[in-house]
Amino acid sequence: MKHKIFALGVTLICMLGLTACGNSTQYNTVAGSRYDETYFTKDYLVSVAQTLEDEYFENMYLQGITPDNFKEKLEDSFDESMLDVFAAGYRNWYDAIDELGFSSKETIANDISVTHLDEFKYYINKDGELMVDAIIEGTGDNSHTAILEYSLDRKGMPTLISVNVNHSLAEKLKSAGLNTLLGMGMAFTVLIIIALVISLFPLINKMTEKKPETSQEITQKSMETVTSQIADKEELSEDAELVAVIAAAIAAYEGSAGTDGFVVRSVRKVGKASNWKRA
Repeated sequence: MKHKIFALGVTLICMLGLTACGNSTQYNTVAGSRYDETYFTKDYLVSVAQTLEDEYFENMYLQGITPDNFKEKLEDSFDESMLDVFAAGYRNWYDAIDELGFSSKETIANDISVTHLDEFKYYINKDGELMVDAIIEGTGDNSHTAILEYSLDRKGMPTLISVNVNHSLAEKLKSAGLNTLLGMGMAFTVLIIIALVISLFPLINKMTEKKPETSQEITQKSMETVTSQIADKEELSEDAELVAVIAAAIAAYEGSAGTDGFVVRSVRKVGKASNWKRA
């Protein structure tokens, strides 16, 4: 039983060892891949990196090409797929040149170049694509280096181009701290604004709600109501007296003994030429 367990353990260790060996990346060689060893050599790949940086990106910059007008000015120079690849790579390079450092636009060709060829490396990634990492560097006291990374297909055409500036640990921590402060500052600012808006709700309610009437206003309204009622009664009494007088006059005119034969329904003022009509 012990021998079987030992044999099983040895087998597992061997399998894990073979798996690790199979997944290990071999640098500066394309052996065992679909790429031709005699064609994709270090010298060739270095020349591609120098061509991208010196002949493409720097010349585009001297011609006044920016990431915003890149496709407009160079759409006839590349096919559609290559246009997107070079546009993305040029945008990265364009954003990095200030940190790379250069003296002037006229000297940029000499100030920024592919360097540190001893650190140049290429490899086949897990998808079977040839990836190349070259180092470009500028001039100046605060200049940085950057990784020019690109991939090639079997015909030697770029399928990806990117430029990433190498920052020191202190710079990375500073950038992370600023991003954290900016994020927290925006969050607290929004919370403060929300709190201020909520605190204004009682004031808004006070401004919109109807104020209760004072005792003086209530008394004044009551007096106005009573006065109006008294005036209405006086008008009604005056109308009743007028109706009685008119009814008596009509009875006398017709020679009647009383007003039982007619009823005065309304009284209104008419012109002088109007005739009396019996209602």
